[in-house]
Amino acid sequence: MRFLVFLSLFFLTTCSPALSKRNILVIGDSNGAGKGWVYQFQELRGGGPLVNTSIGGNTIGFNGMGELRRNTLENLTAYLRKGYAEMGSIDEILISLGTNDCKAEYAERRNEPAEHLATLLTRTKAFFNERGQDVPRIVLITPPAAGGNGAVSDEFQGVKACLKDLSEQIRTIAATEGMCVVDFQQKPGDALLRFSKDGIHFDEQGYKLLAETVIAACY
Repeated sequence: MRFLVFLSLFFLTTCSPALSKRNILVIGDSNGAGKGWVYQFQELRGGGPLVNTSIGGNTIGFNGMGELRRNTLENLTAYLRKGYAEMGSIDEILISLGTNDCKAEYAERRNEPAEHLATLLTRTKAFFNERGQDVPRIVLITPPAAGGNGAVSDEFQGVKACLKDLSEQIRTIAATEGMCVVDFQQKPGDALLRFSKDGIHFDEQGYKLLAETVIAACY
């Protein structure tokens, strides 16, 4: 029995390409854009093929800041095609969204982000199935902790409680789908906020901590 377990682990580790060799597509918001956690993730894995579609204000399924380009459901096919065009194939898709879906303007629509995420996953799998291709490994990432109402701007009032609820729904979806989940709400949790001035975004140390958490949780 021990030999069989060892053999299984051997094949899993030898057949999977090194992290720096994997073609990774990231779908995220401002915390993943620019010098955010995705930049730090690339530094930690030693570079490698990666397409980062993260943009400020991006949501799972709302027109963020009133713009269609910040609605991932509406831009998903373009993101997937971009990954293929630039890398030739996609091994993994990291989805890190939710903070902007919890803005105060969507307070009456709190049930929708999880529904949007489920639709996003269905459409992602359909994209590959329709082309007769294997569906890449999908990693779900909960939004990082946010500050309380006294620490965030008016547009993010109520965000802390909303993100806790949404993250619980993301965990449930990940468990149902058999996907690895990076739970920023649990680790680093509120400890991350010491690296934030506005309760939403983080400094270099904070983003490095998030990148380390991604690798520790799913790699």
